[in-house]
Amino acid sequence: MKRLLGALCLGLLTISCAQAQQKVKRILLIPVDSRPAVTQFPEMIGDLAGVEVVTPPSHLLGEFLQPGNPSGILNWLKSTGIEQYDAVVASADMIAYGGLIASRVDRSSYNLAMIRLRDFWKIRKTDHHVPFYVFTAQMRIAPTATDESVAYRRDLYYWAVTDAKYRLNGDPTTKYSRDQYAKSLPEGVLDRYVQTRQRNVEIQLELLKMTYHGAFTHLTIGQDDTAPIGPHSFEGKTLADRAAELKISDRVQFCSGIDQIANLLVSRSILNAYNFSPDIDLRYADTDGANKVAAYESKTIGESLYDQITTSGGNVKHAPELSDYTIFVNTPDSSPRAYDDFIQDLQAKADSGAPIAVADVDLGWTGTATSELYLAITTEKRAPKLLSYAGWNTAGNSMGTTIPAANLYFLGRQAKLPTLHREVALRKFLLHRLVNDYYYHRHVRPEAYELIEKLNNGKRDEVYGDALMQATALVRKDMRKYLDDVFDNQFLGRAFEADGKTYRITSLENVEISLPWPRAFEVYINFDLTAKEVEGRANQ
Repeated sequence: MKRLLGALCLGLLTISCAQAQQKVKRILLIPVDSRPAVTQFPEMIGDLAGVEVVTPPSHLLGEFLQPGNPSGILNWLKSTGIEQYDAVVASADMIAYGGLIASRVDRSSYNLAMIRLRDFWKIRKTDHHVPFYVFTAQMRIAPTATDESVAYRRDLYYWAVTDAKYRLNGDPTTKYSRDQYAKSLPEGVLDRYVQTRQRNVEIQLELLKMTYHGAFTHLTIGQDDTAPIGPHSFEGKTLADRAAELKISDRVQFCSGIDQIANLLVSRSILNAYNFSPDIDLRYADTDGANKVAAYESKTIGESLYDQITTSGGNVKHAPELSDYTIFVNTPDSSPRAYDDFIQDLQAKADSGAPIAVADVDLGWTGTATSELYLAITTEKRAPKLLSYAGWNTAGNSMGTTIPAANLYFLGRQAKLPTLHREVALRKFLLHRLVNDYYYHRHVRPEAYELIEKLNNGKRDEVYGDALMQATALVRKDMRKYLDDVFDNQFLGRAFEADGKTYRITSLENVEISLPWPRAFEVYINFDLTAKEVEGRANQ
């Protein structure tokens, strides 16, 4: 591939973007809430293709139990205008209810939600040339983990699952179990739960109708935390049948997970603008693993992977010699021999310079990445050789993070977009994933939970005041250590080529670490990497 020449300013990261035609410059993202996973991650992924992903002002997005401000977002959107964006990626749940958590409660009526969505459609009509990629979540089975719901959320979850099983099998024993769970719930909880689910399905049926009438270019229906059988089983069939009746199945995608959907649609919107669709080969740690259902999901890992790839704008290609890159998927419960072969193949491909992405979906019920895989990709400073890596929360979240990143990095190569910017953005993304996905969730989060429970009367779902300050201090201290260690061991001084010149990563700057919500479930990490030109060719 031909190298593109660019202008380097003072040997640092500022480069000219005149090297190739930048077909997509800015995307508007209306996220499902304010968490880093649904705002910062898609911003970093877009940056791999030199695209600025813009979100509404943070105060309009809400925080944890405080919902976002749909009216404020719509007014902001009217005042800024959509014509300045190359695409819009939007959470219908933020517009309709004020976000993901707000979509699980009955605060917003059906009528109010529809008024907001019709107002959103009116904004879309002001410029039909701007494609709209909209997504919504099938409501998860369990209620949001809060201090208030801790007393009943387990019983409500099992009521929903046993009710679905009874609807399928009609077994009297299942009915008895369901009724016992119902009796244990506080008054009004079950009625509000059922009514909220019904409202959401009715709104999603309207979203399908709006898609049919051209309101949206594409609609993705994500499936929030589920199980093989649950209320979502019937709701999903209702929605899929309606999409088929409207003959819009080619414009509607069902996908496991919700937190990664913005990543997928940022990828899809950019790939579509370039009329490019990467061919992706699949490599499982164990082929049997593709047929297993991961925690918090209803589809097999193989089915979910296919959905993530197609939603992102990619194609599944079962032939490495014909594919653009290979995704290595670490599946649960692999046989020792198959896993060893998987690791050896991964390391050999990375060391040879073959384009590979890695998704760790052996996450269990705690949503934590595996140490063995982490060591395999960091041994011999191998991490910077990857196209992408992710291993957090759920299988869908992980696959739906690593695939879009690999797509857009590869697109940058194919479209000859500014090289230096892309290479630094890749290293930032990889460092962020290694520290966030592995070190925070496997090591620091359990320590933070332990401290919070000690300071908070055994509770950990919500934390405020001095306890939050102490937990934040612990997270900052430990995460800064891990960030510095991974940076020093994997990225500092590592040479790479860009625009026909050789550069090295020289410093980690402007580090920010915090707990974005009053809980320890996720962390916010941000930083900048600096690269400087050096003499000679790159030596990895």
